Amino acid sequence: MRTGRHDARVDPFSDRLASLAKPRARPDGDEVRFEPSDVPAFLPLWLAAGLAGFIVIVLVGIWLAFPMANHQQYRGPLQPLPPAPRVQVSPGQDLRAYEAAKARELKSPPIPIEQAMEATAEQGWGAPK
Repeated sequence: MRTGRHDARVDPFSDRLASLAKPRARPDGDEVRFEPSDVPAFLPLWLAAGLAGFIVIVLVGIWLAFPMANHQQYRGPLQPLPPAPRVQVSPGQDLRAYEAAKARELKSPPIPIEQAMEATAEQGWGAPK
């Protein structure tokens, strides 16, 4: 027959499980149970402080490794600007003219294809000689 008590020989972990959930008294008299393996209260603060410290160390390291990063002189544009006015007066018309020029270029190659193939066969593959 089984009684309400647990036999230590049958259930060796019952004492361990009972010790994990420790009762605590509250001001209103109720018991509070908690898991002792919960996250410590100050762990998120320590992690945030560690992350902030790491960021500061990295920024100081970059500042020391690249001291001239803030002291570069402006040397002007990399390429010369086109003459003024640099604004398109009629962009739609410019686009149509560009597309028409490219279409004419595709329809009439500078030399016929057969002649280009013969020239390539004579010289061989590679850069023009």
